[in-house]
Amino acid sequence: MKKPLVQFITKEDGCSLCDEAFAEIESAQDYADFDLDIVKIRPGDEYWDLYWDKIPVILINGKVAFTYRTTRDSLIRKLKPKPAWKFW
Repeated sequence: MKKPLVQFITKEDGCSLCDEAFAEIESAQDYADFDLDIVKIRPGDEYWDLYWDKIPVILINGKVAFTYRTTRDSLIRKLKPKPAWKFW
């Protein structure tokens, strides 16, 4: 099974909320297996128009999972695979 991809989108020059969110991501790495891609954006970049006012943004497999804040436990919950429903 392929590991989830977590993309951490932050401003090139950082921010205090970004520092807090990144600490939570680092902590989650002790409990969940995922690939991490750090994307530092600036005006003119692909993600700038979409996310500059929501920084930090955390995407899981390309979908927005969190904006502004997260916690280690919230991230871990979102990374867990959904159970497959079986209908008999």
